[in-house]
Amino acid sequence: MTDHYFELRNSSEHNRVDLATDVMRHLHARQYLGKGTVICHQPAAFMAEAHKHWLKLARTLQQQRSLAIDAEKILKYTHTITHMQHLRFTDKTPLENPEADVYFLQPDQLGVLPVQCYSVYVNAQLDNHTVENLLRQLPADALIVTYKQATIWNDFGCISKQQLDAQVTATWQAVQKFLAERQLAIDTLFDGQLQNIEAMDNALDTLLAHSHRFIRIADDFCRALELARPMRLSRKVRRQYDMLMLLAHRVHALSSNSFTQRFLETYNEDDNFFLYDAGRRHFLPALPTVENLAAAIAHHQAAGRVHLAHALSQAAQTKPVSRSALATG
Repeated sequence: MTDHYFELRNSSEHNRVDLATDVMRHLHARQYLGKGTVICHQPAAFMAEAHKHWLKLARTLQQQRSLAIDAEKILKYTHTITHMQHLRFTDKTPLENPEADVYFLQPDQLGVLPVQCYSVYVNAQLDNHTVENLLRQLPADALIVTYKQATIWNDFGCISKQQLDAQVTATWQAVQKFLAERQLAIDTLFDGQLQNIEAMDNALDTLLAHSHRFIRIADDFCRALELARPMRLSRKVRRQYDMLMLLAHRVHALSSNSFTQRFLETYNEDDNFFLYDAGRRHFLPALPTVENLAAAIAHHQAAGRVHLAHALSQAAQTKPVSRSALATG
């Protein structure tokens, strides 16, 4: 039996603007997972309100990007803004518009759902037949966010989103165990609110010696976090998660000499800011020292970071890697 999950959000009466705002804030954290479907009455009107707030979120990110000084953070913001600006909304069915990304549909339009639909938002009463058809089409680990009919999803065997949150905890423990076995700790990579450059370079050197296993463990955690998002995280925990994704991004780029957005798509997301309107405090990693590649290699060799020096040397001999990947001390 395929596991599907559900999350009950505030089911008190809201106007359409409030509901559309909440759906878009929630979807923002899950936009890279796949397609989304919003089940509602008057889809065209709901879509218009939702799209208006989506553009507002994109403008907020543009403002945050203008304040950022870290290369990876700027790159992450740019990628996310571009992705958001190209997301296609429709009130047509997947058969009528298969290229769209977010569908706004009435309950009687759910005969065919979009493929790889990991996020479904329900703000309408559904009968049992419609629920059965909906669940039959969803991929494993899809999340149903419901504003109505809280009990029906339990009746059909759906699992509380709390179990997805628990999977994040379990995979994070595996990450911590892996790091501890190599005498590494995420918190030591910070000096106050900034990156501890020496500690970061030492960690990269250690992890490059175990790159395949580290990337596999980090990817498992990344996937668990993607499926469970949005999550209410403390500033300390979010900072730890961000640092892991930053490490994974750099290790992947330096060990495979290829650029990937995989980890940057999760890096530095602030669900509290978008979903809960919590007070935002900026975490700004230190701006890397500008060095030419040869000097950087010599610097790391002199410091005994043989794996990091070798990775940079290999990168120099093949094809260029991104500036952010080379942003070591």
